[in-house]
Parts: sequence; C-alpha cells; structure tokens
Amino acid sequence: MIARTKVEKIVGKPFADKLDEPVFKVNNWVYTRRQMVEDVGCANFIAASRLAKVLRRLGVAGAGGLFKLDPASLARVRGIGESSIFVALCILDHAQYNINDWWDTEAKFRTVKVRKASRNGHEV
Repeated sequence: MIARTKVEKIVGKPFADKLDEPVFKVNNWVYTRRQMVEDVGCANFIAASRLAKVLRRLGVAGAGGLFKLDPASLARVRGIGESSIFVALCILDHAQYNINDWWDTEAKFRTVKVRKASRNGHEV
C-alpha cells in the first residue's frame, strides 16, 4: 500500500487518518482500514463492520472463535450477506485457517441462506 506520508501529501491528512482508524473491532481483535487492505486482502469496510457487529453479538472473540462458528449459522443472521462471508473468509485465510474446512459444504452461500431461512419459516 502507498506510504502514509505520500497519502497525506497527495490526498490529505484527514484521508490518511481514516486509513488508520479501526474498521473491524471485536474486543481486542482489531483491524484498521490499512490492515484490512494490506494484511487481510479485503477492502469492503462496510461488510467488515457488519461482520464485527454480528461477531460481537455472538460472543466470538478471535479468528479461532470464528473458525469454530458454524458458517451456516453465521449466514442466516440478518445483515450477513455474501460480502460479509467473503470478509470472514479473508480473515480466516489471513489467520492461516483452512477456509475449505470452515465452509465444509459444496453449497454456495445463497443456497445455505435460503435453506436455513426456509427451515426456520423466514423469508430471505
């Protein structure tokens, strides 16, 4: 990623400051915008903040907790969409968890979401 000094010089300090603000925060588990781009490889900040909100509500405190969480249960939470699942996959991959083991079904996200919702009598 472009060095902070260059970003400040070209785009401005307020923008550079925003890059270093947390966008994903669950207890002590924090990623800034810059870390999301550089380390995690994902720049969908809205999906990251939604995922963080849901994980806080579910009591998931780290990548290990996310890995233990049933992805189908996460998928059925209101507000979790394909982008949030993608962010979760990126975070797990960055933490060196096997995303194939986590998403242990051949079904795509949409199929899992519809299946879970129909079992619970909800519409997607």
